[in-house]
Amino acid sequence: MTLRDPEAIIHDLRPLVRAFCAGETYGIALGGSHAKGTADADSDVDIYLFADAFVPAARRVELVAGRLGDAAQAVSWGADAPFVEGGTDFSVDGIRVECWLRSARRVEATIADCLQGRIRREHAVWTAMGYFNYVALGDVHAMRIVDDPRGMLARWKAQVATYPEPLRDAILRHFMAEAAFWPENRHYLGAVERTDVIYTSAIVQQAAQALIQVVFALNREYFPGEKKLAEALEKLTIVPAEFAATIEGLLCPGPARGVDELREQQRALASLTTDVRGLV
Repeated sequence: MTLRDPEAIIHDLRPLVRAFCAGETYGIALGGSHAKGTADADSDVDIYLFADAFVPAARRVELVAGRLGDAAQAVSWGADAPFVEGGTDFSVDGIRVECWLRSARRVEATIADCLQGRIRREHAVWTAMGYFNYVALGDVHAMRIVDDPRGMLARWKAQVATYPEPLRDAILRHFMAEAAFWPENRHYLGAVERTDVIYTSAIVQQAAQALIQVVFALNREYFPGEKKLAEALEKLTIVPAEFAATIEGLLCPGPARGVDELREQQRALASLTTDVRGLV
């Protein structure tokens, strides 16, 4: 468990983090689980650095070593050009710090898109279901500003303070259709009968994740990312009864994988989809 306040850690590191960006326009915030109030003993300290230009990845490692020594074990990731996002992670006083660097222009454009209901999902190896562009709005909504000399972060937070109705409508329309595609689909039903577990598992995962997107939008709550979802789902009010438990049961139905178990899984998925559609 961290013994120091995460915001105090970021304030101490602010000159170092500021040196990661190459321009005058920037903003620094506390993000991740500490900002969302879901941190536990294993949680890293997440620093968000927004800017339009950054020094190269190797130089960021040098800056960390110069300030904190080799014991910091700094590692940078992401491409230097064209820069969209990247990071430099390191340790300080035994605490792991993840500094996530994000293009301010890209975040600005993403907020504008989502306010108009333009949603996208992009493949990203570090997410199980892809990166939803509107997650950026949830990050901005939850983050705690540490350094914002030009008011950029405060302006973003004001823009996303109220859940955008066009975003809600777009998510409901897109992901309800995606979830409803599968439960009675003949390819899925055929896979159940031949106990094609690899295929059926992927279908159930996709449909369940789509339903999760729907219920967050129904509640006008930003999707918080894939970690600790059961805890987040328990806090929602507009959901079918025992929604989180039902999702977990669908995804982890037990060791048996015979046709009877897959039929029951299909029926449970169809029933839950019907319940969510009724709420929509």
